[in-house]
Amino acid sequence: MFKLIKQISKRTVNPQHRILLDDIFSEFSIPEDTVLVLLVELQNRGLVVIHDSLVPSISLTVYGSATDSPPGGFTSEDR
Repeated sequence: MFKLIKQISKRTVNPQHRILLDDIFSEFSIPEDTVLVLLVELQNRGLVVIHDSLVPSISLTVYGSATDSPPGGFTSEDR
């Protein structure tokens, strides 16, 4: 999921460009609840910010835009 967000962000001049949640949902064939859980984990790891506004979106953080392969999350074997 992080790689997809990076790819979408690279299409714009601003690496912290806001990406609509609907655009992310349309890229995956998994339930929206599961996508949201994954996005929250990315936010907890400091890679993205979830913007809970009238039009929900996410954007990369400075750390997220500078990182190409972040360390694994909680269930990662890299622990």
